[in-house]
Amino acid sequence: MVTCFFIDTAHNVCDYMACINNILKPGGLWVNIGPLLWHYADNISEVQIELSWEELRQIIPKFGFNIRKEQFMKCGYTKRPNSMMQMDYDAVFFSAVKE
Repeated sequence: MVTCFFIDTAHNVCDYMACINNILKPGGLWVNIGPLLWHYADNISEVQIELSWEELRQIIPKFGFNIRKEQFMKCGYTKRPNSMMQMDYDAVFFSAVKE
């Protein structure tokens, strides 16, 4: 399963991880890339759990995943090579196997 620019859209990222765990069979691979901007962070009327990568990294194994690879990288988003507007995010990439 691939989650691309996705997990930070959750009000509660633990709900997403539980769902991913339910979908994948044991030995299944979860690959993620994207920033952790937490979409509802600026909206005081929305409740959202906002975790850093260090916090999220500690929780992922509790949902039955073994993180195999992790790294930070610059990642372009909605940009065209010849455009004057270029948008890059500091993204976290990880792969994890369901135990």
